[in-house]
Amino acid sequence: MRGFSLAFFLSLSLLASAGESFREFLEKELSGFEKEKEEYDRYLRDVEKEFQEYKRIVSEEFRRFKEEVIGRWGYYEASDKKKIVQYSKDLRVKRVFDFEKGELRIEVLGNAGRDTLEKELRDFISQTEREAFLSDRLLVRIERRVSGLKHVKRARLSDTPILAPLLSGKDAKALLKEGTLVRKTSPKGTITSFKVKVRRGRIPKRAFIYKPLVVEESEKHDLPPDLVFAIIHTESYFNPLATSPVPAYGLMQVVPGSAGIDATRFLFGKPYLLAPSFLYNPKNNIRIGTAYLHLLYYRYFKGVRDERSRLLCVIAAYNTGPGNVARAFTGGKDLSEAIEVINGLSYKEVLRTLLYRLPW
Repeated sequence: MRGFSLAFFLSLSLLASAGESFREFLEKELSGFEKEKEEYDRYLRDVEKEFQEYKRIVSEEFRRFKEEVIGRWGYYEASDKKKIVQYSKDLRVKRVFDFEKGELRIEVLGNAGRDTLEKELRDFISQTEREAFLSDRLLVRIERRVSGLKHVKRARLSDTPILAPLLSGKDAKALLKEGTLVRKTSPKGTITSFKVKVRRGRIPKRAFIYKPLVVEESEKHDLPPDLVFAIIHTESYFNPLATSPVPAYGLMQVVPGSAGIDATRFLFGKPYLLAPSFLYNPKNNIRIGTAYLHLLYYRYFKGVRDERSRLLCVIAAYNTGPGNVARAFTGGKDLSEAIEVINGLSYKEVLRTLLYRLPW
């Protein structure tokens, strides 16, 4: 007889010797299981309730910061999936790097000389992931507030440089010579703007930095590394500080309340909310994102028989959620019904349905 330990049978014999019936023992065991389930359900409700508070905090801080920036600049430019945008403490200086376009830009309110631009360039291109995070007023505010939630996991960011590997050893002086400097007028006064292009072919160099992490996590979860690299490329263009007001964070744009909860339950045994600092740590982000991909492929869409159709559904679900994929095929969120429909379609029909009917 398999699946039962010696301790289990010893407990039965001890109970019998104490005069307790087998039925009473089973009732106690069942009661214990029910209590554990109630406690877990309560915990899950607490986590889901906290995520609503998490989203409220993010929304408040985004709105507050946007108003502050508009008050200074007259318009709002923010970090997103493929772009880092940093402001100085007094909001007079803006530093931007666009990972997709391969463009670095420094803008200063007022007339700024080359010395000022060189200093800003030098500081920007030497920043580590940790320094970039700590210099971002919006992210620090969100981190501080969500850290007060009970079920939040935080982490320390790495000291890996963000931009230096993309610049082939060029320093601030060399970049100043290559770029263009203009002064433009705005409702808020003069803006000094410096812009320089980084050859786009060099951008994927960041992929090599993350290759060991991607390979390690892909092997753990029986996924092709190419799939994980493709997700990172699409979601963030290898920007470790990729940000979305959804909210979603980091290389694989993990949403704390969906992918984050599913993946932490799978990895840690129970769900947690993940603070920005946790998801801006590349190792953590790739671990969580790859675990979520595993769940999508081997659990949510396991029933899709055609492997190519299954992969299409997984990629779409990673971006917009399993429920929306189901809705594209049936109009409802029932995944089992959607899978039944998918299995009756060809690969091209699945692709066409996702392209034209998927809610985004």
